[in-house]
Amino acid sequence: MGMIEYLRSMKFRPSKSFVRILCGALPLLGALMVGLWPELDALRNPPIPGDVVFSPQRPDFATTKGVSAANPSSPTRPVVTHTPGRGWSLDWMWETWDQVMSWEKNPWKFERPEFCQHYFDLINSEDPADRARAEELCRLGDGLYRKMLARYPELALPSRDVPAERNGFLKLLELAERFDENGRASNTPGLPAGLNDLVNQETWDSAATREALLKEKPLMDEIRRIGLMPERSIEGIEILRWGHTSARFYKGCADVLLAEARLAAEEGNSAAALESIRAANGIAAHLGEIETPSLLATTVQVLIHLGVQKQAFATIIPSLPPGSVDVAAWKEAVVSPIAGPDEFARILKGEWSVTTRQFLAPMLMDTEDPHYPRDPGDLLDAHAVFFLQASRDHEGRPVSDLHRLPMIQQIESSHLSYESRRMVAELSVGAGAWRKGWERKQSVTSMAHAAFAIMGGEPVPRDPVFGLPYVWDPTTRTLSPPDSPEFKEMDIKPIVLPKP
Repeated sequence: MGMIEYLRSMKFRPSKSFVRILCGALPLLGALMVGLWPELDALRNPPIPGDVVFSPQRPDFATTKGVSAANPSSPTRPVVTHTPGRGWSLDWMWETWDQVMSWEKNPWKFERPEFCQHYFDLINSEDPADRARAEELCRLGDGLYRKMLARYPELALPSRDVPAERNGFLKLLELAERFDENGRASNTPGLPAGLNDLVNQETWDSAATREALLKEKPLMDEIRRIGLMPERSIEGIEILRWGHTSARFYKGCADVLLAEARLAAEEGNSAAALESIRAANGIAAHLGEIETPSLLATTVQVLIHLGVQKQAFATIIPSLPPGSVDVAAWKEAVVSPIAGPDEFARILKGEWSVTTRQFLAPMLMDTEDPHYPRDPGDLLDAHAVFFLQASRDHEGRPVSDLHRLPMIQQIESSHLSYESRRMVAELSVGAGAWRKGWERKQSVTSMAHAAFAIMGGEPVPRDPVFGLPYVWDPTTRTLSPPDSPEFKEMDIKPIVLPKP
């Protein structure tokens, strides 16, 4: 019996209001059916999660403006063509649903979980079975990562073969894991209370510092020894152990070494002070000079470098006996080399590698994620093209071009499915801010190089990034940044040079 016959048998008599509602709803229902009709097959036969299929030809680059020495800020741009395929109206439906449900005036406001939430739940779970599943997904994801390296060989970075006993990065990682209650360095472990108080003390207390360092002497010896190790590698270390950098712990290790250096300088022991400073910069090197550094690891490296330079000029060198400073030795220990665009290109490739191995590839192996995207290959391509384009924009450029080179702010995602667009919004967030902070570090370090040049009796050099002259006051022995809008925006503090 049809619906009409059923209503007649029940002597159904619709009211005028019911008829008006029905007539208003029919066009909407019809439009919805027309839109979803091509998607019925997709609903019956959804893509198999983990079965990643790529477009036959990867997105590539077309030169719209040639990058040249005369025009360094005109980068290449990727050509991405896409015709909406199976699933586009489902995307529209889910996107509209999410907009309605997340509307601030909706009394039933609800944020639908994104693709990736299921994977994060596994990682952060205290259930050993969930944790084992996350590790298995990472192992499966490594195969997909290798497939991406074959598709984008320009993003590959050379690996190193460093024995475990000589691997400073591995020893630093094991130290961090030892100080976390769950044995995970990514959980931001902390130093012992005494050293942690030393790092956070507001005023310098030599006696208290000496007492804290002596109490933790075996640990300090270990931190110093690790910092002085010259080799480092990620080869053979599971990505879940090191993909996320514990900024607080590693920065704390460098800070206690700086406290040790200051105390040694006060005691007139220049050699011990230099050793502690080299170890602090060694901690930074273990983070930023592995084969594939992430933007987060590089940022911690930058913070350590800036801390070393600041403390060296403000507290450590001034504490040494007059006339005892070997300028060349201190310059070698304190300041890092000035890095140009090529180094930032390497960092971008490292970030792509880490985010692909730690997040994207394992997520796409997660067959249980209810929000798995319908276009995993296109998602991987968009992510790779973003970092390949940005690295190409920087490669081969001199340091003087650094401030003129572009940084793409977002991954191009207009051609992706709704779930993939939600994902890439997280993967590219803050890219411009990362570059801006790294660029500022080069100017701060350049001024530290200039300070040592003055201490060595050399002429005052210019800033190598902008080509502007520093301001040197020999009476107050104060070196100030160039007087320009760019440096005012960077807010770089002057350096007061110690008396010879």
